[in-house]
Amino acid sequence: MKDAASLKLGRLLQLVRSIESELDIQSLSKAEKVLFTSIIDLFPDPHAAVSLTEILSHPDVESMPQATVYRCLRELQLKKLIRHEGSRGSGIYKLA
Repeated sequence: MKDAASLKLGRLLQLVRSIESELDIQSLSKAEKVLFTSIIDLFPDPHAAVSLTEILSHPDVESMPQATVYRCLRELQLKKLIRHEGSRGSGIYKLA
C-alpha cells in the first residue's frame, strides 16, 4: 500500500515541477511560491483583481511576516508574474 502511495506522490511531484517549469517559477523562493500560489487561489477568474487585505488574510499567508509579504510582492512584480493596479497605495493586484 505504501509503495502505491509513494509512486503517486512521486508522479504528483513530477507534475508540479513540470507545471513550475511551464510557468517559469521554478527559481522562486519558497516564500514567493507560497505567496504566488495563494494569490492565484484568491482569483475567481484570471482577469480579476485581488486586494492586499485579501492576500494578507489567506490562510497560507497570514502567518508570514508582513515584511516578507511585501518583499515577495515586489519580487513577483519584478518577475512579471503579478502587477499592481491603481495608485501607489491602492493595494490591488492582478496576474500579469
